[in-house]
Amino acid sequence: MHKSFILFLTISLFLVQSVFADTLTLTHIGAMETKGKKFNQWWYEPQQVILKGVGSKAANIDVTVDGKFNTIRSNVNDGTWTYNLGNLPVADHNIIIGSGEESYSFVLTIGSKPPADMATTKGGLPETGNVLPLIGLAGIAGALIFYSFKRKDA
Repeated sequence: MHKSFILFLTISLFLVQSVFADTLTLTHIGAMETKGKKFNQWWYEPQQVILKGVGSKAANIDVTVDGKFNTIRSNVNDGTWTYNLGNLPVADHNIIIGSGEESYSFVLTIGSKPPADMATTKGGLPETGNVLPLIGLAGIAGALIFYSFKRKDA
């Protein structure tokens, strides 16, 4: 029984660790911080745009702007990447950022503010990335409690 508990604990820790794996994130559109959000449309007024983000260390980051494809490499030490879109005309631009199996596509509207009726509301639940580690840790705590009661009964 003790060996099965250690196996369960090892598997649980592995599952919780995998939640923290490297992922492709867009952190900035120009001076605007995205805070890791993945909206299907972003608005930005200056026409000079630099995209910044984080991915796996030394990974290829594919950036497609209005059908024009380019590949850059993320930093070897921390996975950060930067891509200069240059001076974009005032219009909607289709952007796709990808690396490995992950991709994120959105429309970047240059030269206008977001519509006035777009309300930003805060939900009461944490983001998915914050919940999964808690679920894993709760499972480990539950297993510890379960096995501690079993040992007292034996």
